[in-house]
Amino acid sequence: MFITFEGPDKAGKTTQVQLLKEYAQKNKLHWFFTRNPGETELGARLREIVLDSSEHISDKAELMIYLADRAHFVDEVLKPRLDKGETVICDRFNDSTLAYQGHGRGIDTKTINTVCNLVCEGIKPDLTILLMVSHDEAERRRKGSEVDRLEAENKLFFVRVRNGYKTLANEDPTRFRMIQVDGLSIEDVHQKILEIIQE
Repeated sequence: MFITFEGPDKAGKTTQVQLLKEYAQKNKLHWFFTRNPGETELGARLREIVLDSSEHISDKAELMIYLADRAHFVDEVLKPRLDKGETVICDRFNDSTLAYQGHGRGIDTKTINTVCNLVCEGIKPDLTILLMVSHDEAERRRKGSEVDRLEAENKLFFVRVRNGYKTLANEDPTRFRMIQVDGLSIEDVHQKILEIIQE
């Protein structure tokens, strides 16, 4: 299976992926955990460029940097693992591009879909766990921490991103499982994720 984790910044994706990794190790489940962008050496360099807050990057250039990383990631990491029949758990994938660069930046989502399909050779997740967080809760979690170029965007941008994720989930309800994390403990969210994956 190919399982992805999605959601706006500060929804807790990285924490939950790490908890799931610990669960898999404890239960001797040979799942492969990865992330996009940033998994490969090239991806790490591209991620650094695109998140550098001192750098001005046009919206289309930002999209192309993410897709360049994804093309390399699919060829070098994802496809070989899936071809071997492995279960792959990935922190972010195409839905992030549709939510952030499509809905957030206003780039045509049909165009993004077409290019994503080309880059990914039709590979799509079997299951997407979407962690949603309100703007107020995200801001509370962000306080005191350094922000990158995307995290520094205004509230309206993140409203569009959140709405974008909701639209994607509504369009593909058999693939998406949404968890609203506000008011839930980290352990509560983890248990909900385990229930979804076991199902």
